[in-house]
Amino acid sequence: MTHHPDYWNRLYEEEGRPGWDMDGATPLVPELLELAQALGLRLGCSIVVPGCGYGHDAAALEALGFAVTGLDFAPLAIQGAMQRYGDRVVWTQGDWFRTHLGPWDAVFDHTCFVAMDPGRRPAYVEACAAHLRPGGLWMAALFHDVNGRPGPPHALPMDELRTLAGASFEVLHLGAASRSHPRRAGREYLMVAKKRA
Repeated sequence: MTHHPDYWNRLYEEEGRPGWDMDGATPLVPELLELAQALGLRLGCSIVVPGCGYGHDAAALEALGFAVTGLDFAPLAIQGAMQRYGDRVVWTQGDWFRTHLGPWDAVFDHTCFVAMDPGRRPAYVEACAAHLRPGGLWMAALFHDVNGRPGPPHALPMDELRTLAGASFEVLHLGAASRSHPRRAGREYLMVAKKRA
């Protein structure tokens, strides 16, 4: 099951480059950052990337001037990130639901949330809040359409996300992504939310 690191590790072992890996950062990095910076994200602040995989997004954020931690459940993902990007980012193998690192100023979530079993969504939101400083931002790219495939990833309607996030966050932006990778065009949306005091 997806709540065990062996599930993800096996995918890295069997596929080498799993289907979600785009061999580079998502083109949504600048789009999400522009939204978040307009809503208070400061250059140089600390950002964690849960489910960082081979670290493309984390490395792109570090190159733009942020202090970045890349976190993944799968040891092979973290090994691959270190091989690709060295120690530019703080790489950590760990469980997003149990890690005691942080707190950080922001979370950059590129489809990690929608990779979770839907039953774990409330706990995931709680973990995001727990890992953030007061007033911290949760930046997320999610799917509203997965082409009818069984997950992961799992589709998550915008109104459901707004409800889930609302317990711990004030949703500042929620809308369609405009710079998705061609494989994902028209199926992604973006959220920026602020941790409630």
